[in-house]
Amino acid sequence: MKLPPPWKWLVLLCAAEVGTMLTFSGYAAALPVLQREWNLSAGRAGAVFAAQQLGYTLAVLVLSTLTDVWGVRRIYLLSALWNGLANLAFPLLARDFGSAFVLRLLCGAGLAGTYMPGMRLVVERFEPGQRGAAMGLYIACFSVGAALSLAVAGALLPWGWRWSFLVPAAGPFVAFAVAWRIAHDPPRQPRAALRLWEVLGNRTAMRYVVAYAAHNWELFGMRAWLSAFLAALWAGQGVPLSSAAARGAAFGSVVLLAGAASNALGGWVSDRVGRRPTVVAVLLASATVSFTVGWTLPLGTGVVLPLAFLYGLLVTAESSTLSAAVAEAADPRWLGTTMAVQSGLGFLVTAISPAVFGWLLDRAGWGVAFASLGAAAFCGAAAVARPRLPRTDT
Repeated sequence: MKLPPPWKWLVLLCAAEVGTMLTFSGYAAALPVLQREWNLSAGRAGAVFAAQQLGYTLAVLVLSTLTDVWGVRRIYLLSALWNGLANLAFPLLARDFGSAFVLRLLCGAGLAGTYMPGMRLVVERFEPGQRGAAMGLYIACFSVGAALSLAVAGALLPWGWRWSFLVPAAGPFVAFAVAWRIAHDPPRQPRAALRLWEVLGNRTAMRYVVAYAAHNWELFGMRAWLSAFLAALWAGQGVPLSSAAARGAAFGSVVLLAGAASNALGGWVSDRVGRRPTVVAVLLASATVSFTVGWTLPLGTGVVLPLAFLYGLLVTAESSTLSAAVAEAADPRWLGTTMAVQSGLGFLVTAISPAVFGWLLDRAGWGVAFASLGAAAFCGAAAVARPRLPRTDT
């Protein structure tokens, strides 16, 4: 079947996104091995994962806002190069908690200049009637890239954890080559002086931003620790740690890939039934699984693995819908700035969530740690459950 030109363009942009995401999950795959090698507590291990999210948060506030002035192309290309170089540096220079934290901070900054600016290109390319589906496909590729990253990194672990970072670092350089051809900016109107409070005063947009932050708290806590949770499942059955970690990464990649399909489907559904109903229903469903999954280790693989797969389907299904809703509620003059606020708050919590999860894990176990993610998802549903959110409920 011949694709219309905008959808051909989107397929190429998604391919570039997968390339940039190949570096994303290397640490999550290697976490059980690095935790033992560097003698890290669960809290410190979670903090290293969170460092990537913190670097993303600090950088995206600047880079997404600058798309209102400079456009996306130059920011996207430079950030893809930064991403590749920073991820080459990690396996060469990381030796302990401090060096790993700083290097993952730099890796996150590279990702910040590709993901949200690329999302802006999608918003500007597609009309509202197709935007949810287009955003669904684009954001689904975040999960595809994260899943592929986890699978590749896990497969390389038997050769040593450094290979789990060195090989995927090629991905952002491939993304640079693809984006060089397709990342072009539409003409932009000259903008007035920025008044940030005008963005923050947009109540409809900000409610969806809060829900997006709650969604990310749950999602990235799950992404940081699911592989280790599954590794604990197999280690408890007597499987050696390195093999258990590889199995956890392999099945974790399947879970993340399932999330990509549900993300695309969620965006398509929201084009038809509305943004708000889709967001509320999915957040409540994923919260239910978060409250449940951490208590199931004693029940064995027959219960844990199907539930983890269901978790992967639900925990990402509203992501594209939330991003489409924020973009549609934004003042067009401040689309880049509104998306910067969305991504800044949304990814700030991802710098906190894995560390909080690890802190709870040290003190109370898997059940309470996963339940904290469910509490966040429930709060996100509450933020948009009020009926009068006019611009995105059609």
